[in-house]
Amino acid sequence: MLYIDPLECIDCDACIPECPVEAIFPEKEVPERWISYVQLNAERSAALKETGHITDKQLPLPGPGCTSRRET
Repeated sequence: MLYIDPLECIDCDACIPECPVEAIFPEKEVPERWISYVQLNAERSAALKETGHITDKQLPLPGPGCTSRRET
């Protein structure tokens, strides 16, 4: 999961088309089923900012329009 610091974000939306799984939304347009992730994102980005690094990197899951299969 990519965390975006809501305190640093300037709402330019440049990250939206770059997301390979189409999982980034403007805060006011987050689908209802994903609303809980807004708070999780804020908490995790703050925690990672304190440590200065991310400890785990995973391959992204396929997005809604993806036709290729994820290699494991």
